[in-house]
Order: sequence, then C-alpha cells, then structure tokens
Amino acid sequence: MNAQRIIPLATLAASPRGMDPTVVRLRTALSPAIASLLDQGRAVLVLSRQSTGRLYLDPHQFSTLTQPPGIEPTADVFLLTVMRQALLRHLPMLAGLPPLSFDMARGPGAFLLSAASMLESGVLDGTIPQTRQRLLQHVTDLLITTILDCLDLEVSVAGRRRHRQKQIRRYIESRLHEHDLTPQSIAEASGISTRALYQLFDGESGAVAGWILNRRLERIHSDLTNPSHDALPIAQIALNHGFRNAAHFSRRFRQKFGASPREIRQRASMRPGTRASGRG
Repeated sequence: MNAQRIIPLATLAASPRGMDPTVVRLRTALSPAIASLLDQGRAVLVLSRQSTGRLYLDPHQFSTLTQPPGIEPTADVFLLTVMRQALLRHLPMLAGLPPLSFDMARGPGAFLLSAASMLESGVLDGTIPQTRQRLLQHVTDLLITTILDCLDLEVSVAGRRRHRQKQIRRYIESRLHEHDLTPQSIAEASGISTRALYQLFDGESGAVAGWILNRRLERIHSDLTNPSHDALPIAQIALNHGFRNAAHFSRRFRQKFGASPREIRQRASMRPGTRASGRG
C-alpha cells in the first residue's frame, strides 16, 4: 500500500463501538489500497477534499464496480476504515446496498473529513486513554451520522430500527408466495441473526411467522373477493400465496375471518355488480 502514514486509532482493549477505526493517508494507488483493506474485513470510507466521498463495504461490492475509483494524483486522500461487522451491527441497512456517495464540502461529511485529517496528523498522540476513548466515540458517532444523512434516515436508534423493519417487511412482502419463507431465511437474506430479526418484531419468536401468516391470509382474502380471480380455484389461490397444506390454510383462514374461504367468495359474488363464478 502506498501510504504516507498509518495510524491505528483505537489501541484500547475495548475500541469505540467495536469498530477499531484507522486512518490511512495516500496520494496514489488508491484501488489496491482499498482492495487490501476490504480483504482484511474492514469497510473503507474514501474521504477527499477534491472529490465525492465514498463508502465501500466489502470486496464483492468493490469488484462489481464498472470502473475503479478515480483520484487526482496530487489530491490528499484519507481512508477511514472500520471493522465491517461492527459497522453492520450498528447500521444493518447497509447490507446489500451499492457504494454510498456523500458530500465532502458541507454537512456531516465535511466534519468527518476534518476529523480524519486531524486524527491522521496525530492530534491524539499523548492523550490519556479515557480522553482518547471519548474522542474516538465522537468520531464513530460522526461516521454513523454521515452515513445516515447520506441515506436520508433518522439518526435516532428508533429511526434506524423503523427503517430496518420497513426493509425487512418489504422483503417479506415480495416473497410471500415462496413456500419455504422462514425467519431463518429472512434473517440470512437480511444479513442479521435470527435473534436480531425477532427483536425487530418486538422480541417474540412467533411474531415473524405470525406476520407472514397474516399477510398471506389478507392477500388470499383480497383475491377471493376480487371478480378477476373468480376463475381460480381456492386451492390454487392459497398455493399462490405460500400455503401447501389445504387443511392448515382453511383452519387459519376461518380463525382470522370467521368464515371459510368458500363462504367469503360466495358473499362477495352476491354483492351488487358481481356475479358468481361457480368455482370452489
């Protein structure tokens, strides 16, 4: 790596938020430096006064770029790196996103660039451990604020939780037709543990499966009362929404709506402007 200086910022036993922040300052060979750091399990923020800031999360994301990041040979570039898994624990919504770009001229990006420049220059050299830890905590908070501002999200923990819930629910909605949709598969696709998924759904292990069940039943009810689906047998509609067991589906449907699927369809067909299809 063609670097002027590498400063390990967190030398304490417990680094701030577990991110182990490090600053590297370079002028050339940017792409190899980024690739090397990503291979070490670190996320890399490229900060430059002369270009847009960029966040690269992992080697796969970096390898899929249509062209390597450009940099003026004379421009000072700071690579602020943190442990990838620690960053994802605090900002799980980053999983699966393309590289982020953020403004270095104003807002939190400008503050982050200044902080990286000062840290690389050694402003924390000689400070006592407690002071060093508190200041590095501010740097990691500033990093999180910069990313959230880029994503136009709420900075609060509650705001991040709501955003993550929306992401996962959109994912579930798009896959309700899949018979093998489970909390485990959802957590794996979302890059979080099953326990973290349960916590997003109010901490109850049955809440995720219950939400999936309710959404499937609501979609089936909508189809049964829609005349455009009159030609489809009830069993096929249930299958289309992820139910493989007809008896299980019928029991759950009656529990939720107080009537059988056939009764709901017949009631809908008797309304003015509709007609019975005769299908079961």
